Amino acid sequence: MKFLHNRFTSPIQVVIFHSVLIALEGIIGISALLVEPSQSGGFLGFSVGRWAILLANLVAVGGIFFISYRVNTGRSKTLELWLSNEKNLFRVFFFCVLLFGLSFPSALGQIPAIRYFTYFGRIQPTLIWVALASAQIGLTLSFVLRQAILSWFRQFFPRGKPSQGSLNLTKAQRYIVIGITFFYLLLQLTSHLETREAVWLPDSIDYIFPATTYNWNELGLWTHTKPWGAAVLYKLTGSSPVVIDAVQTSLSSLAWLALGLSFVRSIRAGWLKLTAFSIILGFSLAAPVQMWNHIILSESLSISLMVLILAVWLSLLQRWRWGKLFVLIILFGWWIGTRETNVYLSLLIAAILVPIGLFYKRQRFYWAVSILLALFCYINIQISELPTFPRWLYPLTNTVLNRILPSDEFLSYFEKKGMPVSPELLALQGGLADSDNFAVYNSPELNEMERWLYRKGKEVYVRFLIDHPVYTLISPWQHLKELLAPSDLQNNGSGQPLARSIGNLFFPSSLWLVALLVILAIGLTLGTKRKSHILAFWLVLGFLALFFPHMYLVWHGDAAAVGRHAAQSSIQLRLALWLIIFLSLDKIIANGYQIRTRNRT
Repeated sequence: MKFLHNRFTSPIQVVIFHSVLIALEGIIGISALLVEPSQSGGFLGFSVGRWAILLANLVAVGGIFFISYRVNTGRSKTLELWLSNEKNLFRVFFFCVLLFGLSFPSALGQIPAIRYFTYFGRIQPTLIWVALASAQIGLTLSFVLRQAILSWFRQFFPRGKPSQGSLNLTKAQRYIVIGITFFYLLLQLTSHLETREAVWLPDSIDYIFPATTYNWNELGLWTHTKPWGAAVLYKLTGSSPVVIDAVQTSLSSLAWLALGLSFVRSIRAGWLKLTAFSIILGFSLAAPVQMWNHIILSESLSISLMVLILAVWLSLLQRWRWGKLFVLIILFGWWIGTRETNVYLSLLIAAILVPIGLFYKRQRFYWAVSILLALFCYINIQISELPTFPRWLYPLTNTVLNRILPSDEFLSYFEKKGMPVSPELLALQGGLADSDNFAVYNSPELNEMERWLYRKGKEVYVRFLIDHPVYTLISPWQHLKELLAPSDLQNNGSGQPLARSIGNLFFPSSLWLVALLVILAIGLTLGTKRKSHILAFWLVLGFLALFFPHMYLVWHGDAAAVGRHAAQSSIQLRLALWLIIFLSLDKIIANGYQIRTRNRT
């Protein structure tokens, strides 16, 4: 406030100005309540709820005017002294930011608990008033405290210093890595030349149509029946299957090379660096990974972005750079818009980043990442509701027909919640949304069922999962083979035979081999004599932990094409296990070297 006092006016006058402005805004809100017609007409027709809200607003406005008057006449030295304390201004600033963050979306009806409140229409003017008041105070304080706010934020950033250090390659190792990279790119190029054209599947049109029909500034590109991420890629590439195959293969190659190069800088042992780099690249050549590069769907892009996010994050841990943080945020934004499950995984990541900042001051820049992730997720959730046929309706129909109708217990639950059960509906049990020529949406006898799915279906299904915890928790594990080793996936254009042979060595397809990989990872992690505290280990461990909610989201999100929908989570599990094995081995080798060194001395 000293800045304002010296250059413009006194702090007390600024307070009075804002108080009067806020009070006038409150009067406008009260006027909005008064002019709204009542059922019986006139003031006497106001409900008790409206009178209570009116009185509360009148008291608030009167109190603000009274405080302004007392401050103006009394020239309060105590208040001026309190305002001269920068810490107090910081408290007011962050309180206004928090208040605006709650009141603004509430006023827009974006918080369901408030939107469905009986008197939402009555309290909406008050919510708008609170949002305007907190915004204007916050903007004023952000200008007054701009230098102090920037300094406060800077203390949470590493400022270019290494977070854990980058273990660079020696000259000889660099030549070997270049050789491995050249051979890997040759295999990827051969894979593309052998496949030539990306394969069209029935869902491919859902990505190609918006890409070829709408311009960048048209809403249809972003709000079509499927998430916008792949449509944006195909907008850049065009609809040629040859170009799509080449771009998806190139993007995948870039992502896996970036991960390999970032990861080896977290490894100390020289021979293990080269081994890890080779296996990571070999892993990406496996048919269950490679096949998606040759199909016109969102899987290839989503997997590549997931790998790139992990690579950039590892690099950011090794050495802080603003550019890396910016790239990480851009990648997250695109990844969130690529598949529906990515939205909810990113919300989990955003939630996990909050306590990290609480316990580790130098990691509080992740709070900004968390806020942006939450914002990206919110935008994509809103986009998914915009189409006439919401994106969640089709998979929900699949699940109800395929999993709910065949079970008498589940069917009874849904019937009690209002689902209209008819012989026509029961005839579809065990099927999917496209059964009998999309009967749920096209048959007149099932119009009531379609309306129920649209209005109540999602809410009832979520409640069903909460009320049946045993089914919710256990059912994915009972169908683990469908999720991790599906037999119904055709390796469409899975690439060059040599590449497949190399990849299959490192991508265990059998559940028994996956279990062996799990046991090896646990054994090596527990076998380290000293716990590993390097940040890369915790990042990879978090990457592995996200597999479990990912698996549940895939299984409970849709009953159709489970193997295809689980492809990304299946790759995530196996890749995370390999990375943990390498980090644990490196720690064991480092511990052994330290012991031998101490024994010599």
